[in-house]
Amino acid sequence: MLAVSIAETQRPDGPGLDAGAFAVRVARSWAQAGRDVLLVDADAHGAGLARRIGGACRLALDPARRGLPTLIASRAHLCAETVAGHCWQLPTGGGGSVHLLGAPAHPQGARRSAAWLAERSTHLGALGSCRAVVVSMPGSFVDAYGALSAAATHRVVLAGAPGTAPPGGVRAVLSAFRFRFGPDPVTLLLDGGNDVRGSGGGITTAAERRVLGWVGPVREAALLGGRVRRRDRARLAAVDAVAARLCEPSGSASALVTGAGR
Repeated sequence: MLAVSIAETQRPDGPGLDAGAFAVRVARSWAQAGRDVLLVDADAHGAGLARRIGGACRLALDPARRGLPTLIASRAHLCAETVAGHCWQLPTGGGGSVHLLGAPAHPQGARRSAAWLAERSTHLGALGSCRAVVVSMPGSFVDAYGALSAAATHRVVLAGAPGTAPPGGVRAVLSAFRFRFGPDPVTLLLDGGNDVRGSGGGITTAAERRVLGWVGPVREAALLGGRVRRRDRARLAAVDAVAARLCEPSGSASALVTGAGR
């Protein structure tokens, strides 16, 4: 099970990729490689991942019809057979599949569903025996995220950081006319390791984590499965490179190399 979150010191509205959008891209990348993936939206803040995916891909994904709300209301056991009936299947363009178990868009419902998942984190991890599981934990840390992280076998933490490369696109052209622009910010992909809040030890800061790679600015719609523009392709390829290494049977986050791309 892969858990995706943002760094403890990162503001949810700060620079960098959204954990939900990054998780969607990883799930789609695995599916295009032939894997069947369960994408679990453990959002505790009401970010509305299903709605955002629907907008990017022009799909009607209503959390009231499928997702964690209907699964919780069914009072069913958290297992592969019951989960499948409460998921949306996302288009992938590959040999595998992505089933989305979406969270409520209302903040109060999102907090309750995240806590429900945390109480069943062991069962959620067990689903990895029949399909790859990616758990998205966007926004600031809550107690539920600690339990879900502890159940994961791989963890990736996202942290926004100042870039060093010159700005691209129109700004690069304007620079020739003595306009000055700062470098584009990047998102560092950090190894979550075994240091999980709530596991009994202190949590490492973003500065102390191993850098797995980095990604330059990329449109959220492209990460979510919408139209891909030329400038997005290199950044999406960087995410795919990290996803491919995490997909390896013997792979681990600590085995990744830095320099996944910008």
